[in-house]
Amino acid sequence: MISFFIDTSVFISTLKPDHATQECKRFMNRVKNGLFNGYISPYVAGEMMDSILNSDEIRREKKLEYMFDILDIIMSSNAEWFIPQKNDFCLFSQLRGVDNRVEDGDILHATCAKILCVPLVTIDGKLLRSRGLRDQGVEILHPMDVVNRM
Repeated sequence: MISFFIDTSVFISTLKPDHATQECKRFMNRVKNGLFNGYISPYVAGEMMDSILNSDEIRREKKLEYMFDILDIIMSSNAEWFIPQKNDFCLFSQLRGVDNRVEDGDILHATCAKILCVPLVTIDGKLLRSRGLRDQGVEILHPMDVVNRM
């Protein structure tokens, strides 16, 4: 079975409609139905929760509801948890130095993907355009590319 590390942006796009929502939903349905194997780290869940807690667009009384939606989408995704170990952070430091335009959380996702030897699936433009990460052997794909190719 083909495996992927799933970036936070893919999950968020399935909850908050944007330009890639349909592709993200199709990709996540394939993970959920066992056609693809997906991996996430606890940092993915943390980023999703942080985006809700710090959003000015979401009313305070709705935030708890969105938190439950996030937990539901993570639990129902059938994605496996991957937790980097201490020695893995040497690779994080190495990747951090190749593209300073990419946020630390996304570098952590790229690190996990590289350790697992699987592509990173994202809709994040900075990640998709990162030549530095690609040159370091991190395969970065848009959900549309995955769904159309597989």
